[in-house]
Amino acid sequence: MSLSFRCAMIAVMISVCTLFSPAQNVSRNAELKLASVNELPDAPDPVSAGVASNGSVRGTVSDADGALTVGAQIILRNMETLEQSTSATNDNGAFRIDAVRAGKYTITVSAKGFASFTSGEIVVHSGEDVDLKSIALKVAQASENIVVALSKHEIAEQQIKEEEQQRLVGIFPQFFISYKWDAVPLSPSQKFELAWKSSIDPTTFVFAGAVAGYEQARDNLRGYGQGMQGFGKRYGANYADSFSSNMIGGAILPSIFHEDPRYFVKGTGSTRSRILHAMESTFVCRADNGRSTPNISLMLGTYASAELSRLYYPSTSHSDATLNNMMLDFGINVMGDLLQEFAYLHITTHVSQKMDINKHLILREGTPVTLIVTEDVNAEDVQRGAYVSFALAREIKVGGVLVVKAGSKASGQVISAGKASSDGKMIEQKIHHLFLVVGEEQVPLKSSKNRAGDTDFYWLSSGIVAAGDKKIQIHAGTVLSAYVAADISLHPTQ
Repeated sequence: MSLSFRCAMIAVMISVCTLFSPAQNVSRNAELKLASVNELPDAPDPVSAGVASNGSVRGTVSDADGALTVGAQIILRNMETLEQSTSATNDNGAFRIDAVRAGKYTITVSAKGFASFTSGEIVVHSGEDVDLKSIALKVAQASENIVVALSKHEIAEQQIKEEEQQRLVGIFPQFFISYKWDAVPLSPSQKFELAWKSSIDPTTFVFAGAVAGYEQARDNLRGYGQGMQGFGKRYGANYADSFSSNMIGGAILPSIFHEDPRYFVKGTGSTRSRILHAMESTFVCRADNGRSTPNISLMLGTYASAELSRLYYPSTSHSDATLNNMMLDFGINVMGDLLQEFAYLHITTHVSQKMDINKHLILREGTPVTLIVTEDVNAEDVQRGAYVSFALAREIKVGGVLVVKAGSKASGQVISAGKASSDGKMIEQKIHHLFLVVGEEQVPLKSSKNRAGDTDFYWLSSGIVAAGDKKIQIHAGTVLSAYVAADISLHPTQ
């Protein structure tokens, strides 16, 4: 076989292998896939679908000489809602804050040894990435005030020092009463400090003597007898009751179960909500993590103190001493909390201005509220005027203080729903009497930011028309924009 023939055969074989090679097949498959993708309909644009995309803000921080500043604290604040996002510069002196809603903002930059920097108005449009370039910080002057952040323990220490100054009509201690709704939790040592100072306060000794004199005059607890000996026994028993109640229910058990032994004055809201708050505080308290929890410390402490009293009460009263003392303590606690809520503030001295409950957080009319439908709604629900359940999509802050948590419940009555497009993909809904639940309060919402009385909501959402029974189904996840209908005073969220 000649050399030229062999070369020709090799060339033919290379051509055939190339034609049927995997690479060639991949290329053809890619072309087919690309063609298939091009035939698919375009994904809906987020803005056109009614959901605005968020933007971002970024930049770098340096000193006057151009050296990059690491660990600088960044606060981006919405000028309208006062909501704020925080960040810090990385090892390259850069920062970036994502998920920024369209609006007007200011940015504050602070770093140790430098004067704080606050920008002018920064406008963020939907989906925009705002680059602030480089922010140069100036060295702090000697005359400037340097703010030192305090630890939670130090803040709590300041707050209980203020509480230890509070006295009813200037005489009786109000150490376990807080007029600051968002007070910092106490450490075990601080709980013991309040309990001890309450136990050794002069008024505690005077009150024990007054009760002992009353009991002796009525010849209560006859086993103690009369005369100075009988008075001394009654006095000791009354003081022991007070001391054990303070130490067990106000310090030992709260430290074990991580509960706050103080009563937190609500001070605002409807009379009904304040009465319920005062009455339930005997049985429900605030845990050290800020959440509500059964008041194990008070209930178990009351029982323990009553059982302990059996050691020093006359044997003739043992049969009913525990039960009587428990019921008496519970009744005194409920009545005392009601008086604290409605009367004692006005006659309590040395209440710090920082703890003054008259300085409310006002949730202003027109504050935007974004809600998400949490349950599907069908035609049968509409016909019977069922209530639609919503959840708050974004937390609400006032002056940088959280007043309504994301996920808070809202409700409104759906009174009509129907197809708004021929293909049945868009549905118009009408909702009436929409309100947001905040603690014990129901905050009414309206459909327009600037107009009063707009209580009926009309909005479009995507849905389906089920085949066969033609029932309209509104999917959970539908978004509704609303606004606070009137100014309302709220407490910070626990």
